[in-house]
Amino acid sequence: MGNFYKGQNSQNIFLELVAITDQNKAPQIEELTANTTDAAQEKHVPVVTIHGNNVEVSIGSVSHPMLEEHSITVIFIETKMGGQYRRLTPGEEPKAVFTLEDGDEFVAAYEYCNLHGLWKAGA
Repeated sequence: MGNFYKGQNSQNIFLELVAITDQNKAPQIEELTANTTDAAQEKHVPVVTIHGNNVEVSIGSVSHPMLEEHSITVIFIETKMGGQYRRLTPGEEPKAVFTLEDGDEFVAAYEYCNLHGLWKAGA
């Protein structure tokens, strides 16, 4: 899977699907590293529950705020065959349910907090 990046002058998040071979043509972005921000892990690390082909991802063992100024903006799951994502908006519950195709497998869950960055939980 590719890496996650954030626009240097924006809140835009990017997932690299194809490597940028000419760095001079790369947009002004910075690579994100999961679980490196000094913030409450209990509110940020994804909690994953798998029931058959359904993968439920809740954010944190303690509920994360979903306010305009502080919220989870996206949940992404990495799978053996690729990945899936769900955008969230303030006021929504910070969770998502994904359905895997037969033969696919869950690898990891990621979430992005607009204040505290990228967080990850593996299988």
